[in-house]
Amino acid sequence: MTTPSGPERHRSFFDRLTDPIAERAREKIGQAEDRVRSSIQAEIDAVSASVRARAVQVRPSAIAFASAALLTVFGLALLVTAAVIGLSHAVEPWLAALLVGVALILLAAGFAAWGRNHLPKSPPVDLTRMREPSHPAGELVHPWAD
Repeated sequence: MTTPSGPERHRSFFDRLTDPIAERAREKIGQAEDRVRSSIQAEIDAVSASVRARAVQVRPSAIAFASAALLTVFGLALLVTAAVIGLSHAVEPWLAALLVGVALILLAAGFAAWGRNHLPKSPPVDLTRMREPSHPAGELVHPWAD
């Protein structure tokens, strides 16, 4: 007769009693993980299908808006060029380009300032509250410190 070797030799009564329970618990936990994983994957699939469907619906409008924006930029560039050429009949061409460029920069700054003033107001940040420790025990102390 051979003697058991390895981990089987040192198995106690308690180990032999709890092994089937532990195995069943592992199986149940694995099943629960599989269910959670499959339900999360189903939710992700549903959301991605919804987003894809919405993107297909919105695609023609997005292409139209992008085309309109591109054509508007080209139109504005032509208007700026026409302004420079028209002004160059009164002053030197370099000075006409400089004047139109400065006017455009000032116009952009005005729009930026108007947009900044019309941003929604955010609550002021309280810096004293940010400095307080968020842990109820205060500062974290090393457990072996004196």
